[in-house]
Amino acid sequence: MQDSFLIKSVLKKKRKNIPLVALITILSFVLIGGSLFILVLGNGLKGLQKRLGADIMIIPAECENTAESLLMEGSREYFYFDRDVSESIRNVPGIDKITEQFYLASLSADCCTSKVGIVGFDPDTDFIIEPWVSEKAKGKMGKDKAIVGSQIKVEKDNTIRIFGRSYSVIYRLAETGTSLDTSAYFTMDSVPQLIADAESKGIKFLDSQKRDNMISSVFIKLKDGAVDSDVARDIIRSQETDVDILYPEAILSSFARNAGHIASVAYAVLFVVWLVAELILLIAFYISACGRKKEFALLRVMGLSRDHLVSNIVKEALLISVAGFIVGGFLSAITVFPFGRYLAYKLSFAYVTPTVPETFFIFLFALLVSIVSGMIASAIPIFKIFRLDEYSALREEE
Repeated sequence: MQDSFLIKSVLKKKRKNIPLVALITILSFVLIGGSLFILVLGNGLKGLQKRLGADIMIIPAECENTAESLLMEGSREYFYFDRDVSESIRNVPGIDKITEQFYLASLSADCCTSKVGIVGFDPDTDFIIEPWVSEKAKGKMGKDKAIVGSQIKVEKDNTIRIFGRSYSVIYRLAETGTSLDTSAYFTMDSVPQLIADAESKGIKFLDSQKRDNMISSVFIKLKDGAVDSDVARDIIRSQETDVDILYPEAILSSFARNAGHIASVAYAVLFVVWLVAELILLIAFYISACGRKKEFALLRVMGLSRDHLVSNIVKEALLISVAGFIVGGFLSAITVFPFGRYLAYKLSFAYVTPTVPETFFIFLFALLVSIVSGMIASAIPIFKIFRLDEYSALREEE
């Protein structure tokens, strides 16, 4: 009964309360959007840490920017050099493991509406892809098998169809938020077959893409204690052709520092937004409470206890806060989440869809902040007003 009276009381004061609800709406909307941004940034960094399992990456000369884009965003540009590059470094001191990859330009395929990045790798030497799939793989990798990204559609019989040929999917990779999610991994000896099938569909390739001894990159894992710059120097000396050297861990560290700076700015923006909103709420609630001094005094004279009156005011603030959160949460659900991936694409950072628990905690955080903000704003001015003598307050109004 009392709760329905409170709701009617809040609804009666629409002109005063709608701006307060709108302020809480903006606050909750910014909190949800900012929290999502920080979460996605952190998840993208974690995905990079899992993906970059190599100490050194060798690529063709003058392809450094393209390769960095490959590492950070998963872009599938094609570049090639002779496999002899890999063979010539096997005896370089300090190298523990070597594996090769071949990137075929992203192509339209039967399995997907968007283009698929075709990647060839060697399962026997690989330490980049295999660690993700070794525990849950459905069978052993082979010429008629594939590993696919999270956005590639897999048939009910656990196969994908590419250029008219079916391949059994042994594993689907976790979402990375990059174009790796639309990539399919095949053994190196499957690549000529893929190219032949694609050509039969009218797709043209460069001669360099069709040569058997071509690869796109070499990933190297160093032995414990080996110095990457020393090994890189020996690698360059061993080559007859020019190559570029990338250090994935250094790129990751640079990205982590930048991500840390961006996250700090995001935290600062969230705090400033909350602070401004809280100050406006304090002023608004204080003015509202001052205008209701006669109402409060009459209720006290009529026998309503101080605790009961304070409880009613706090409940009004709670209703306003929850109403603002509901509207802000709804606006976030129809704008921030659907367009988050597009925004991430425009800003060139990985968008990994938040899990259900993560989404729940984002909304819970926004709800708690909204409620606490409303409680603080209502409690301070009410505390000051209720220190006044009721009869003095009535005389002031006369």
